[in-house]
Amino acid sequence: MESIKPLQRMLEGSKFVLTPSVKDRIKETFKPFMIPKGRVLVDLGQISPSLYFIDKGVMRTYYLRGSEDITSLLVSDGDIVCIAESFFLQKLSNEVLETLEDTIVYSISYDAYRKLIEEDVTMAGLAVKLLEQHLINFTDKVKVFKYLSVEQRIEYYINHPSSVFRRIPDHYIATYLGTTGATFSRCLKAIGPERYKTGKLI
Repeated sequence: MESIKPLQRMLEGSKFVLTPSVKDRIKETFKPFMIPKGRVLVDLGQISPSLYFIDKGVMRTYYLRGSEDITSLLVSDGDIVCIAESFFLQKLSNEVLETLEDTIVYSISYDAYRKLIEEDVTMAGLAVKLLEQHLINFTDKVKVFKYLSVEQRIEYYINHPSSVFRRIPDHYIATYLGTTGATFSRCLKAIGPERYKTGKLI
């Protein structure tokens, strides 16, 4: 592969200029590999070891509430993911990170990440951009949960550009949106198939 697509998009979107030396360093630092579907990358009580740039695939993070697992994050092609608190603070995770599809990623370890942002101003700027985007995404999610009904949340999500609707089991999306599988199914029927297309959002 000639470029790190998720990282490249972030850099271009942030108006960073990639010098030849930065490009070479990125290629040396980030190595692509495939992670099979169903692989747990971070388990409860582990320290999140790496930051992942998803080229193609789907991952989720979840936590346990009693015997039930609750999806807290869904990420896919072009996204960047880790268990943030565990990775950045190097503390034990209270969430799980797993793949929901065979997923092609580029990854960077915590030590390599720290070294990169301390020694390269472009990568330090990228780290700030990642933090800004995380805060924006978190604020957007809070607004969705605070102001929208369950039915509105579901319709908003399945029509959102970052949605992985139809790529993963509905019950993962249901818990992510704060509802049950039965309610999710009922709301889909109420929304009607004309409001979305199977496997492709309108």
